[in-house]
Amino acid sequence: MKRSLMLLGAMLLLCNMSAWAQDDAVAKEDKKFEGTWNVVAMEANGKKAPEEQFADMTFTFKGKTYEQKVGDMLVEGGKQDLDPSKKPMHMDITVTEGDTKGKKQLALYEWDGADTVKICAADHGDAKRPEKFETKE
Repeated sequence: MKRSLMLLGAMLLLCNMSAWAQDDAVAKEDKKFEGTWNVVAMEANGKKAPEEQFADMTFTFKGKTYEQKVGDMLVEGGKQDLDPSKKPMHMDITVTEGDTKGKKQLALYEWDGADTVKICAADHGDAKRPEKFETKE
């Protein structure tokens, strides 16, 4: 009986250590996003968006929050939850400011070096996460 309790204790400790490792991985990903990002390309419905549609668009990340702006105008704000353990990595967005306030957006993301991130997001409110980095008509 004593042996099984010790084993259970070891299993609980391993589970907690795994959760700490996941929290650490998420914190590292949050840190990588920190700062203001310029949008350099955008695609929707299988078509590349013209540059003037996103030329002044930026995303600023701080901790688990973000703001999307066009110029100085706030378009959307909210919270992002990252899961780097998934392949491709997952981002769950909860909008707290803007026209889509209260909606969730499920996304994939991947890094291309240290200064470029690619994000593929479902429409706001869509319950299905994209499976690949592609858009369709």
